[in-house]
Amino acid sequence: MKISSFSVREQVSRSRRRASVLLEFAFVIPILATLGIGILEVARAVMVRQILSDAARKGCRTAVLPSGTTATATQDAKDVLTLNNISSTSATVTILVNGVSADASTAKMNDQVSVKVSIPFAAVSWTSPIFLKNNNVESVTLVMLRQG
Repeated sequence: MKISSFSVREQVSRSRRRASVLLEFAFVIPILATLGIGILEVARAVMVRQILSDAARKGCRTAVLPSGTTATATQDAKDVLTLNNISSTSATVTILVNGVSADASTAKMNDQVSVKVSIPFAAVSWTSPIFLKNNNVESVTLVMLRQG
C-alpha cells in the first residue's frame, strides 16, 4: 500500500493547525476567565449596593417617625440585610440629624435625618477580593425630614 505525499502533507498540516488552535486557546482562556469573574463581581457589587440602599431607605423611614430612634432604625436596616442573606454583623449604619451624629429621637419636626449603610467588600464578595480588599460598598445617603 502506497501513501501519497499529498495525504502525508495534509495530515501534517492538520496536526499543525490543531496545535496552533490549542496554543491560542491556552493563551486566551485565562483572559476570558478573568474577565468573566470580574463581570460577576461587579454585578454582585451593584446588587449589594442596591440592597444597602433599600436598607438605608427602611432605616430612614423608621428614624423620621415620631417614635423613631437610632436603635430601631439601625435594627430595621440590618433586618433588610438579613432578609437578603447578607450578614449584618460587619455592616455600618450611620445616622445623622442635621448633619451631626445624634440619636434620631432627638430630632424635631422638619429636621433632616440622613442614613447611610456600608459593608466591607470582602464580606459580600463571591471570590477572594484581590484589588478591593480594604474598600466598602456603600448605599446612597438617604435624607428625609422628621415627621410630626
